[in-house]
Amino acid sequence: MAKSQPEASNTYHLLSIALSHFNEKARWAFSYYRVPYTYQLVLPWMHIFATKRIIDKDVCKRESRDSGSSPYSTPCLAVYDASGKQLEESFHDSHDILAYLSENFATEEQVNLYTSCGPEKEAEVYRLEKRYDEVLGKAVVDFFYHDLVAVNKWRAMLPFAWIGFKNRVGFLQSLMWFGLSPVLGRLLTAVVGITAERYEKAFETCREEFRQASLLLEKSPYLAGDCLSAADITFAALSFVVLGITHEEGYQLQSFSPKTWSSQARALQQELRATKAGQHVIRLFKEQRYFGAPLPKQKRTLLGLW
Repeated sequence: MAKSQPEASNTYHLLSIALSHFNEKARWAFSYYRVPYTYQLVLPWMHIFATKRIIDKDVCKRESRDSGSSPYSTPCLAVYDASGKQLEESFHDSHDILAYLSENFATEEQVNLYTSCGPEKEAEVYRLEKRYDEVLGKAVVDFFYHDLVAVNKWRAMLPFAWIGFKNRVGFLQSLMWFGLSPVLGRLLTAVVGITAERYEKAFETCREEFRQASLLLEKSPYLAGDCLSAADITFAALSFVVLGITHEEGYQLQSFSPKTWSSQARALQQELRATKAGQHVIRLFKEQRYFGAPLPKQKRTLLGLW
């Protein structure tokens, strides 16, 4: 049974990497359920320092559904007691966070996003969400990093380095990223195994996922039926990079300008925007991203430096 109002027995702190599509999914989930929380923006590699202090408490009670996630993965949700001092539980995957919020904060107005299209569609919603996480989400990672770090590196180098300052991540962390981002970016692509071949495949994967989603939207107003579901939020959040969704269009943070992307990346963004699925995502960001919820408070550490 849906709760009449969210419980206030816990406080929530979300660690998220700026410009990560999986992290956007978790932020969107909090916005949908209107759960108050604080957030701390971190940058790739340096997020390990922030997540380690949570991992060391050993309070993660769920095994992540995503085999690609690790305890150091973000988004990382830390659940504290009402005082905000005692860490009770942690989550390290966007699906786990969305499922937790759906289980605990669904109301008559903000319904459970896994059963919103009816109990008979619950399995379908889970299937679509898992597909988008594992197929579309991973393709977007290949698209994002290879385009910025390799294909369009000379034009993207300064915007890529400046992203911490642009999103007020924290002076010290932003300064470290500004100086080390070319090296850290190449290191990340090497560790993840992103190659030119995977980059080209990512284009075709995105096209196919948008084609399949467009077919679903020919049959119903949302991906799984007549109502917004976890499938829609997942698809929309994971797509913001390959659609070039801007802050003015509803993305919470400050993203890159069009010239930061290569010409072929910009062409793909325009191609996908023209599809029925692309228009669906643009509409969701414009009309439903914030759900009237207040913006969360940003937490700073080390006197705001980190």
